[in-house]
Amino acid sequence: MIGEVLSSALLMIIMIDPSDKILLVSLLREDFHIEDIKQLIVRANLIGFFLLILFALAGKIILQDIFHIDLNALRVAGGFVLFKIGLEALEGGGMVTLKKEKNILALAAVPVATPLIAGPAAITTAITLTAEYGIEVSALAIVIAILTTALIMIITLYAVENISKTTLGVFIRIIGLFTMAIGAQMMVEGVGGIFLKLMASTTF
Repeated sequence: MIGEVLSSALLMIIMIDPSDKILLVSLLREDFHIEDIKQLIVRANLIGFFLLILFALAGKIILQDIFHIDLNALRVAGGFVLFKIGLEALEGGGMVTLKKEKNILALAAVPVATPLIAGPAAITTAITLTAEYGIEVSALAIVIAILTTALIMIITLYAVENISKTTLGVFIRIIGLFTMAIGAQMMVEGVGGIFLKLMASTTF
């Protein structure tokens, strides 16, 4: 079980993608005080955690029983979104856009908690992990991923002055390439799963 939790947590961390949170914190650091940003980080990660847990618990029921959406179709959709996010990062060197707000905490729920933390790819992963390994593994993976994301954001908050924007842009482009690859893999797995189901249903 430990191996499943660790591999699932790593996948969830990749889906949440801490790299654009590093860029987010660096942008916020230019306009807001450290204590205000720390409050934002805590609040946004808590909201993101509860959203991911909610979908891990009830996502399969909502999708399959209410909307009759196959998990493989969800993989294809989530993979496409992830591929698009990675492409934008690769081309532009950033994945974060913020509206100017006088109150920083107004940004906690949208866009930080969702979609930057609990985005389409992370939600898809939470649902599929529950379907494949059970709620215990999925929940532990979410906890580890959220704590890791929050820790990276806190570290960045104090280290951002030593990180050049050029270095940050290169790093985000590299992560964008890997994000595109993961999105492509999710789409391939989803299409493959749909194809196998179609083959099985037409076999006499």
